[in-house]
Parts: sequence; structure tokens; C-alpha cells
Amino acid sequence: MTVVVLTTGGTIASHFDGEAWSEVDGTTLVRELGGPDVLGTDVEVIEIASGPSSNLGVSDFLNIAERVAAAIERGADGVVVVHGTDTLELSAFTTQLVLGTSERRPPVVFTGAMRVHSHVDPDGPANLRDSIALAASAPPGRPVMVCLDGRVHLADRVHKTDASSVDAFDSRPFEPMVASTGASTGSLGNRFPRGAEVPPSPRFDERVGLAVCHPGMSPATVEAAALGMRGLVVEGFGDLNLPRSIWPTLRGLVDRGTPVVVSSRAFTPTVDGELLNGLGAIGAGGLDAQRARLATMAALGSHPTDVRGFLRRLAIDAPAERRST
Repeated sequence: MTVVVLTTGGTIASHFDGEAWSEVDGTTLVRELGGPDVLGTDVEVIEIASGPSSNLGVSDFLNIAERVAAAIERGADGVVVVHGTDTLELSAFTTQLVLGTSERRPPVVFTGAMRVHSHVDPDGPANLRDSIALAASAPPGRPVMVCLDGRVHLADRVHKTDASSVDAFDSRPFEPMVASTGASTGSLGNRFPRGAEVPPSPRFDERVGLAVCHPGMSPATVEAAALGMRGLVVEGFGDLNLPRSIWPTLRGLVDRGTPVVVSSRAFTPTVDGELLNGLGAIGAGGLDAQRARLATMAALGSHPTDVRGFLRRLAIDAPAERRST
């Protein structure tokens, strides 16, 4: 049993010795946890990058995803990606899109830390230890997971909601897939539901704009966001409601062959409706605007003849206890 740990820097690796900041390499981070006897598995460490994740772009996310795929291809039993928390959720979702879902893929887990390596009580070691145990024990075929502060989330719905606490990530309105890891990590079993298989998306077209709706929004804002783009994501309000002032502009983009995907800053599983159908737009189905943009890049790059169908396969249904019907 071998778990591959890919490290990309971030707070978990930042160390202050009283005079200067430095970056702790991935081998050291893993070695400080103990050897195979302590971790319960052999670990191979591969350094990919270093520094804050706020500096990473989509091309960097794709590189990470490709390195995860390569580790799986070489026979890894599980993969852990150590990542800065600012963009961890977006990088994890990109990896989910690139890999797709299948019954056979080994577990892939993203983790990081809110406290630096030199903190008197760092959270990084526990997060990394839990993530290695999860990658070594979770059944195959699961979506990409995020493991932080003793909780396990799915990459398509986790959010960083607090930049000042170790309890920084949440999946609301969903519960974490696992509320406490620790010693129970090896018995996750059927607590991870299997969804419909989604095909891999190895190619992204990054020419997707993003427009955020605001009161008094003008058509010029949409036009600027769509300039030179092959697709556009619009973050609307509530249940994918959009200012009437931009309806004609969005309809014009669709008529010219530019896919328009509508998301919301509030969770809503909506994929279609009277307004969306009238505009020819596509509802993001529970994906937030940032993830909807990445999903649209994947659709245009890898599934250009079925953008709408691909996005619908990624839609997140409302929690059962919250459904109105």
C-alpha cells in the first residue's frame, strides 16, 4: 500500500524561525508524522510547487490534476495533495473535473492548514495525517475529497468560509461527508454515495468570463466580461434571478453561439426555468460561480458538442430533508 503525497506549498509549509520565513519541504512534513509503522502505509512525496495558493492560476490547477492522474497511472493506492487553503477548493474541483468519476479510481484527498508550520499549535500535522489515512483506506470510486479540521467534504460543494479559524471549511447546506476522522477514518465505507459517472475532462478552454450581478448593473458590464470569451458565467441572485437590464445582452450572446451559464451566490439546484429557457442560458445546478466557470472551461475544452449535457451531469441536488416536494 502506497500513498503519493503531492505538495504545493501553502500555510502548512510556512515556517518562521524568529528572523525570517522559509518553506518546509514535503518530505519534512511527512517525516515529522512518523514512518510507515505510524502512518500505516508507505508514502511517496513529490514536490510540485511552493508558495501561496492565491498565486496559482487555472493552468497550475491543471498541472496538479495531471500529476494526480500520473500518480494513479503509476499504481498509487491513494493520492494526497497538500495545498494552500485560499484556492484549495477550486484546485480540488479542477482535479475532479480532469479525472472524472468512475467505480475504480483510487481515493484523492486535498488538505492544507490554517496555521503556519511554526505555530505553537499547528493544525497541519493532524490534517495531513488524517488525509493520508483517508487516502489509504477509503473505497475506490469516490469523488475528490477535502479533509481539514477532522472533517471530510466533497470537492464540488466545500467552501472556505472563515479566514481566521482552523474551522475554516464548510459544505452548507450539506453536512460534511464525515464529521470526524481520527481513528474512524478506516471505516468510511458506504458513507460516500456513488453518483453517475462523469467523463474525464483533460482539456480546458480558459476563455470563459465571469460577471457578478449587482444592483443597477448595466449591459456594458456583461459585454466587458464576455469580450473575447467563448463562454460566460453570470453570478445572479437567489434562485438564479437576473436583473432585467441585462436580459437582452445575455440573449444576444447565446444567439451568437456563446454559452451563458447562470449561478448564484446562494445555493440553488436549479438547472432550468422560465427565465433561463427564455434566455437560452444554462443553470449551474448548485455549483457556485467559480466552480461553474471551471466546469464551463472543461465543457468547452473536452465536451464542446454537449456543454449543456455535461454541466447537467455535474448538478448538485438539494439535500433530501430540504426538498419542498
